[in-house]
Amino acid sequence: MSKPSRKLITLAGITTDRNTVLKFREPAGTPLDALFKCVLNGSYRKPFLVEDLEHRALCFALDGGTQSEMRLDDPEALEGEYTRKMMGFLVFTARPKRVLMIGLGGGSLVKYCHRHLPATQVAVVEIDPEVIALRTHFCVPPDDRRLQVINEDGACYVAQMAAKGQRSDVMLVDAYDRFGIAKAVSERGFLENAKQTLGGHGVFVMNILGEVDECERHIDMIQSVFGDPVIVIAMKFESNLVVFAGNALRSQRRLMSTHRNAKRTESKLGLFFPNLLRQLGECQQRSGIRNP
Repeated sequence: MSKPSRKLITLAGITTDRNTVLKFREPAGTPLDALFKCVLNGSYRKPFLVEDLEHRALCFALDGGTQSEMRLDDPEALEGEYTRKMMGFLVFTARPKRVLMIGLGGGSLVKYCHRHLPATQVAVVEIDPEVIALRTHFCVPPDDRRLQVINEDGACYVAQMAAKGQRSDVMLVDAYDRFGIAKAVSERGFLENAKQTLGGHGVFVMNILGEVDECERHIDMIQSVFGDPVIVIAMKFESNLVVFAGNALRSQRRLMSTHRNAKRTESKLGLFFPNLLRQLGECQQRSGIRNP
């Protein structure tokens, strides 16, 4: 007997906006009334899409939160403010050879790096196969010689890399489930393995979203593992915090090139990092480093 085919089942009328629909990856013939009930009472356990005339979002619940968002008329644009700020790693390493991402979501950062960093190899680790199954609906390109999407626990994957002595120039951590930040990436062991994997010149970037005390605990742990400086960037229009850490933030050679790299990124990609540069400038003043 063949497995039932899966397609996107569309439900409308759940929201007050008649242009907004919900789409679920379920077998053909799934009873819509049962699906409707599960979504409303919160017992539906898979990611689904919320779509209107302009945007498509990846969600786990009807609580107003989104895991990722994409513009339908520009799928490769960085729609989320925090995703643009996470690209601040380019200030430290303008041409990374390897970027490791923990968490796929809707693939905003994946698509952007794949398009704009043609010399960079990108590996993305995502624990939820149902999230990966939705990649084409977010226009994430297929795997090729520069891109690999891996269905595995991100913390386990990084631990394996550390044990094998494998390295990455950049690590971007944006791993969330329906309960918040993934537990595996909020533990000290993960951060210690990440530090080892990034080696002497790597950049660690993490998106943090949660209650104030929870965010402070994550930041304190990152600082205790990676050491000073740890730079925290607050968003203007979102509640996310983007945290930068790693030896690249202490490298005199890299700090000397940050403004040049930032200007190049601004000119080429239209990305701006004023708060990151300001805090870096304060770090440079404390260490006696001057930009040319």
